[in-house]
Amino acid sequence: MVDRGVEADIAFIRSTLEEGRAFARRRSPDMAVWGLFVAVGYLATYAFVRGWSPVNPNWVWLACIVLPWTYSLRRFWLRLFGRDVPAPVRSPTAQAFAMLWLGSGLSILTLAIAANWSGMESNYHWYDAAVACVLATAFFAGSFLCNVGWLRLVAVAWWAGALLMFGAGGGTVLLLGAAWMLAFLAMPGLILFLNARNAE
Repeated sequence: MVDRGVEADIAFIRSTLEEGRAFARRRSPDMAVWGLFVAVGYLATYAFVRGWSPVNPNWVWLACIVLPWTYSLRRFWLRLFGRDVPAPVRSPTAQAFAMLWLGSGLSILTLAIAANWSGMESNYHWYDAAVACVLATAFFAGSFLCNVGWLRLVAVAWWAGALLMFGAGGGTVLLLGAAWMLAFLAMPGLILFLNARNAE
């Protein structure tokens, strides 16, 4: 006979993991939006470097960073401008998941600002490898918080991408960055979103 305390613990663990999975599915559009916009930034930079586009990629990147941040912080903006949007009640697991991704995004943004201030933004390989490692860590830890095992494979793909990007030269790193953002950020977001729709 199973002890009632053990049954309660198992039920709590299942509930916590389900809350983490539900939160990941709710925020999956953010992953898709970020993956698409950052891929556009990479491709615009590649087109500029190759001489195919006269558009300064700094302006493209500004849009590709500001617009996804605006989207991801949409509840904050609605509350700021007076809309009565109730703050979501999150379980500790969902809160940890949210803070993991917010911290990862802020770390990547900090690296980008540091690269621009130091004048090293033309040295793509180190920055893109660092971004890939941050995303790998977020996917790896997040996969346990939301109990979605295949996200660990996405994390491994980001670590492999970090090695490739660090070793890549010239514009190749830009193409790798765009491909990885589409395949391993936008696509997982889309898959989680579709899973959420099917679960309804």
